[in-house]
Formats: sequence, C-alpha cells, structure tokens
Amino acid sequence: MKKIIFLLVIALAIVSCAPAPKAPTLPVLFENGQWAPELGTIMVTTPLAGAPGANESWGIENGMLRITNTVPGTRNIPFRWVFENTIDIRGYDAVVMELEEAPNGFFRGVLRFRIDQHAAFDSENHTNIIRMSRETYNVIPPNIGFGIGNMDMQRFRGVGALPDYGETVRIRRIFLEGDGVITTATISQRNIMDIWSPRTGNKPVTEITTSPQYTGTVEWYPNHETFQPNTVYTATITLTPRHGWTFEGVPANWFRVFDRTGSNEDNTLVHEAGANVLTRTFPATIPVEPYPTPTQFVALTIDDTPSSYTHKLLDALKENNMRVLFFVSGINMEKANTNPEFQRAIDRIIAEGHEISHHAWQHERWDNNANVEVMRADFIRNHELIREVTGSYTQWMRFPYFSGQSNALEILGELGLTHLGGPDLGDWNADNPGAFLLNRILTLTGNNRLKDGQIYVLHDQQGQTNLVQAIPEIAHELRLRGFDFMTATQLREHKNFPVQPGVSYHNFSHEEYD
Repeated sequence: MKKIIFLLVIALAIVSCAPAPKAPTLPVLFENGQWAPELGTIMVTTPLAGAPGANESWGIENGMLRITNTVPGTRNIPFRWVFENTIDIRGYDAVVMELEEAPNGFFRGVLRFRIDQHAAFDSENHTNIIRMSRETYNVIPPNIGFGIGNMDMQRFRGVGALPDYGETVRIRRIFLEGDGVITTATISQRNIMDIWSPRTGNKPVTEITTSPQYTGTVEWYPNHETFQPNTVYTATITLTPRHGWTFEGVPANWFRVFDRTGSNEDNTLVHEAGANVLTRTFPATIPVEPYPTPTQFVALTIDDTPSSYTHKLLDALKENNMRVLFFVSGINMEKANTNPEFQRAIDRIIAEGHEISHHAWQHERWDNNANVEVMRADFIRNHELIREVTGSYTQWMRFPYFSGQSNALEILGELGLTHLGGPDLGDWNADNPGAFLLNRILTLTGNNRLKDGQIYVLHDQQGQTNLVQAIPEIAHELRLRGFDFMTATQLREHKNFPVQPGVSYHNFSHEEYD
C-alpha cells in the first residue's frame, strides 16, 4: 500500500511539473486554448449581450474556442474578437480556421480585417476547414465592412462564428497559410500627404503616419509651437520604410507635399536619389484675415465614440471653436467604467458644448436579417444609456455601416428617434490624408455638395491622425466661404427643418425635401 501511495505521489509530482502548453507563435494565431501573444490584449464583442439567453455564448473549453448560439430565432449574429495589435499578413495567402468537426445547420466563418479591405470565403459544406483568402478587387465595392484584400496593409483584426440557434461550434486552430515572405518593393507613393503648407496659427505636423509604405518624423526650423506670421519655415522630413518597402530606386527630388487644398504644384521636396531625409522650404506665412460673417452652416458628426483618439479630436475642435455631434456606441461607452480617460472624454464632450447621440449598443449590421427583438433590445439599451449620461433622451441615431432598413427604422419610430445619414468623408481609412477629407467636402457633387444644412460623417477611431490634421483646414476653408459649424440639433433649429421619427435624413435642406 505504501508503495502504491508513493507511486501516486511521484505521478502527481510529474504531472504538476509538466510544462503548460506553450502559446502559439506566428503563423499560428490560436491553438491549445491560447492566442498568439503578438495579438496583444483581446476584447470580445458579442452582439447578444443583454439579450435573453445570451449568457455563456462563448468560452475556452478543452483547448478550443467554443461558440454557442443561445438566443432563439437567431442565426446571422457575429461574435468578434478585436485585438490590441495588428499583424501584417501581406506575405500569407489566407487565414484558416480548423474546427473540431463540420458544423450542423447554418454556419459561416467571419474573419475581421481592416474595414477598407475584402475577403473571399473559400469553404465547402460539410467540412471542418474554413478558409479566408485574398480577393482581387482593385476598387473596394461600397458597403464592404470587413475583409482582406490586395491592399498594401492587410491587418488581422478578429474572428467570429455564426451558428444556428442551439448549435455549437468549436474552433481548434486558427493559422496563416503561406510562407509569410514579402517581396520588397520600391516606395511608390509620390506625395507626403500628412504635411500642409504652413499657415499662421496652425500647429506643425511632427509625425507622418497615413502612408502604408512609410512612417516619418518632421523637424521645423524655426521651431515654434504654432506657425507665426511672415515667417519662412523649413521642414526636415525623415522617412522610415514600413516592412516590405525600400527607398532604393526612388529618384532625386521626387516627393512632393500637398498644400491645404490638395494641390501639389511647386511643392517638390529636395533629396538625393534613394534618400530618406528630405527638406522643404515653404514661402512665408501670412497673417490670418478676418472671416466673413457666416450665413450658411453645416454639421460634422463623428461616429464610434469614445476611443483613445477622442481627446485629440476634442483638442482640435476646441482650438478651432467647432461644435459637433458625437454618435456613441454602448460597447465603447461601457469602457468608461474601467478606463478613466474614456470617462474624461465623455465629460469633456458634454462640458465643451458638443452633442451626444445614438450609434447602437453593438456596432453591428442591423439590417432586415437581424433578429428584431435582439435589435430592439440593443437600441433601447443604448437609448437609456445616453439618457443616464446626458440627463435627457437624444433625438438622433445613426446605424452602424448605414445598415438600418425597414425593421430598424420602425424600431426608431417606436423610440421617437430620427436617423441621420450624410456623405461619408472616408476618414475611417487611415491612408486617406487630411487633404483628401477636405477635398471631399469641397468637391462632392449633387445632393452631397457643400451647402447650407449639410451633414457630414466622420469617425473616432484609435490610431487615426488624418481627421485631427484636417480639422483646422476644414474650419479655415469653409469659413472663408461664409460657412460655420453647428451640432445637428442646432442646425435643424437654425434651418427650421421638420423631422419625423423613423425617417432618415442626410441633410436639412428644404430645397431637397420640399
């Protein structure tokens, strides 16, 4: 008996000393119940949160990612894992999910990438392998919300699964397929798009981030906190290639910078062939001239608040004396409970005279494929949250991805909410520089042209710099034209424009709707 006990003790000691399963390393993203550490902190987004039966809808069990649909009458609902870090997957051919077994009923694998790229589902029925491979779009079709494409920067952003009600799927492994080798290419982006011609009162740009091919730093001489009048400034720009890019082969004096209206004439940077250090001397700045008294007004609206980017947006808006409407998502607002900076951002939005409105609790596609009761619960949850935060109900909502259809509009009518649309300026694509955003406003045609009562759609997203850079230029150019900025409610009142609950408007123009 003593011998048996001794052997058991030895066995237990061996088991206790056995090494824990190692975390996967790229190209494996998930295995043995663990995510690759390169992905950083992981936030799980479950659109079922708050709905009846939504508890325990996912988890890690027996080294696999388990996803269960526990809400009756639903199937088209993604579970999303959003990672802190981004992984460059240009050198790979596909992202593959290996399931425990082939799923029953309706199932579709969803891999979430940068919002401006697309993916092809390459999976057959009755298989446990789901593969997401590159598409070949040269121009991304409208309304594509996520995917992987032939863009320069393809970033792995998350993974989801959509089983039928009562069904469970288990994901054993997620990995990148291919060798990961990127053929180095010569940098081909001619314009340094983060740099604007110096104008009195503006802050000098010190970082270049919007190019998918390089990053950079900028040193100005003289080194002033804001550009001074009647001063000649010289910028020394140091560029660093991103992975897969090189300056070898770039000709001398080839790069240019935009001026504030997007023109690049006579803005050549001086540099040697293949060099990464560039210099540019700008003409003397001139004093700011008084703007004409505004006679026309527009509303800038910013989706997806709050984020780690919100304070930079608020600083830029305050410096330019602009008031806007922030559309908040409950899943982001909820972070304010544990993140003091998010809470401070919400407090600043209210204290600095901006408006807060409704962007749904979960940032999902609330089209007619979504379960009506889940959709209603989501909208009500965010509607009540905004009342708790601001002290009153909001009048406005914007559907994530502009996805709302007849069912969603009917629920808005029940809640007394009106939907606001408007032209999207494309700032969600971090590769679109500030000059692009300004030109979108100045050159949009037809119903979306610059006119009294227009509403514009922008975004509050982590890691962006283009909107902060564009705000002073948008303020300057529109004020030169006799425009100024209001929140959406102020604009509706200024235009004396009647709105109805459950109806969508993209501007407050009597000429268009009368």
